Amino acid sequence: MRMFCLSAADCTAETIWGDFVPLLDRFERATGEVSADQVRDAAISDAMQVWGLQDAERVRLVAVTEIAKTPRGLICTVRVATGSASRAHQERLLDEIGRWARSLGCRCVRLVGRKGWLRRFPRLKQVGVVMEWAL
Repeated sequence: MRMFCLSAADCTAETIWGDFVPLLDRFERATGEVSADQVRDAAISDAMQVWGLQDAERVRLVAVTEIAKTPRGLICTVRVATGSASRAHQERLLDEIGRWARSLGCRCVRLVGRKGWLRRFPRLKQVGVVMEWAL
């Protein structure tokens, strides 16, 4: 399985970007968090990074990261993770994101998602809870 991070130019190429849209659309339908167009615009402006795992047939998993400057330092947040891949491939992608984030000077990698990720990745520690109040 091939692992990669798209460049801003890759995100403007319809032939490349089209492979990511079905997974990002599925994520939007499930969560309502962010659309494929929003991810694309942010990736083109370097505000977000789009990572992928691809086999010989198609892109199997997409992850989207975002770097934030906080008073305690840079944080890399995985905002989107959608698709299917083996646990080993998911671990490999998380390792790669961690290496990349460390090279930027990030102090940590955060995942925003379902509680099941805590079971999937034992190295993660719950540090907060996301709550919502519908108005």
